[in-house]
Amino acid sequence: MVLLAKGNDSKTFEIKEFLYRNLVEFLCFEVGFDPEAQTLIEKYKIQDPKYPVLVFEDGYQLENPDLFQVADAIGLHGKPKDNYYDLIISGMGPAGLASAIYAGSEGLKTLVIERHSPGGRAGSTSLIENLIAHPDGITGAEFSERSRKQAEKFGVEFVIPVVITDIIKEDDSFTVSLSSGVSISGRSLIIAVGVRYRLLQVPGVEKFLGSAIFYGSAMTEGKRNEGKEVFVVGGANSAGQAAMYFSRFAKKVNLVVRGESISKRMSHYLVEEIYGRPNIEVMTQSEIIAINGEEKLESLEIKNLLSGQTRTFPSDDLFLLIGGQPNVDGLASRILRDQNGFIVTGSDLEKHERFLSEWTINRRPLSLETNIPGIFAIGDVRANTAKRMAAAIGDGANVINQVADYFTFRKLSLP
Repeated sequence: MVLLAKGNDSKTFEIKEFLYRNLVEFLCFEVGFDPEAQTLIEKYKIQDPKYPVLVFEDGYQLENPDLFQVADAIGLHGKPKDNYYDLIISGMGPAGLASAIYAGSEGLKTLVIERHSPGGRAGSTSLIENLIAHPDGITGAEFSERSRKQAEKFGVEFVIPVVITDIIKEDDSFTVSLSSGVSISGRSLIIAVGVRYRLLQVPGVEKFLGSAIFYGSAMTEGKRNEGKEVFVVGGANSAGQAAMYFSRFAKKVNLVVRGESISKRMSHYLVEEIYGRPNIEVMTQSEIIAINGEEKLESLEIKNLLSGQTRTFPSDDLFLLIGGQPNVDGLASRILRDQNGFIVTGSDLEKHERFLSEWTINRRPLSLETNIPGIFAIGDVRANTAKRMAAAIGDGANVINQVADYFTFRKLSLP
């Protein structure tokens, strides 16, 4: 498969990331820059196209497609096969994948809904080195694909790229509306949508988004930065792993961190690797305050929060991996969340007056259960969690026992 692009814009980047994260092999050529692009235009007789253009091996072409069209063309399912499931899981990160595997292995008819691609934020990680049973490390893409295959072995169904737009509880089941235009029913739901990177509130970000500024590690952009100078913003493991990845290609990687040290939120092994890499410079107690450039990103203004001094640095690309905002969007409008938007579960619900007024059944909520009986939240989207991959996987394993308990409670309460 070939992707022809007219410059590196946000739409092209979106498609590249979608294909890469779903393990689809493709080559990308920029029209007017790569000589191969013109050869392909002539070969496939492409006339006045709307870029980007996807060209398949059989000559089939998609001009300026959305992700749903791309997913359909590469064989991903965008609509469920059935109307009713024992369990519906929203989110395909480590928590969602783990719950899918355990649900399938227990014989539950399970559907997993994902807005983009397997793995969540972990899926874009270049190398995960502290995951149990992987002494040599594993890429996020490999972890995601192996987990999906393992779940499919147990009969779990996946639909991509789709999101839940509404949830309505009706007696002993839920009606779930999907962005693909269909509605399905389920006995129980698990919300495992994770978090997204916090937006950088600096003028100029939107102007270069997808061309020189990226949220996430954007592994599709690694070789494109060969010999260049890039900046990575963030102080947790995802930012550290991104810095290590880009140091394989870039002349220099600058890791910009607001805190006084990268040791506070980053694993020790990763801290040592970063300080042992000669082309990585760590800029602590610093933040970007301005982005400069007209046709392309030219420089960044970075302020030292300790001294107050501002310096200007030339930059080719900027990668933002700062904080995490719950990825719920309209999914959890009826679900109780804390002041930061994370979903409240278990005994923590009892601290909220809203829960006390709404919870009408004669039992306490299970530890991973939300304020709506039968809807569970796991992984990073849940309040007061470690925000670590292993913790999310643990939630995914534990929640299936609680789903089974919920089915038992529900059966006992039925007339």
